[in-house]
Amino acid sequence: MAALAALFLMCVAATSKEIQVGNDPGGRVVDRMVHIEIANRTDAQFQIIGDYCHSSCTMLLGAGDVCISPQTIFGFHGPHRSNRKKMTEDEFAIKSASLSSYYPNPVRKWFMSKARFAGPNELMFVTGEYLIGLGVQECA
Repeated sequence: MAALAALFLMCVAATSKEIQVGNDPGGRVVDRMVHIEIANRTDAQFQIIGDYCHSSCTMLLGAGDVCISPQTIFGFHGPHRSNRKKMTEDEFAIKSASLSSYYPNPVRKWFMSKARFAGPNELMFVTGEYLIGLGVQECA
């Protein structure tokens, strides 16, 4: 599935240079990392313009070229294990820092001080307007 998503992303990026994202509940972090890498290598722009972008979808904020809609609702949470086993404090700190590295600096600071403490079933929601206020580019 991840290979198919990556191939699709390459085709979209190669033809239009714009990748529209919307109503995205998230997914595997590793898959998002691949999507971001491909988009950055092809100079594609992520346009997050749907109603919502949750969980790993928020990592797209750290792509080389991204814009967002003020109306999109972004749902953040901190790192967790897929088996729900509790992380040690050190592991949580390391994984939080790694995840936050995908965000622009003002979003990273906000994430590290607030959103990383939300669990995967208790997302912390902010609007695109809020993120634009932190410096994320608004789609024209």
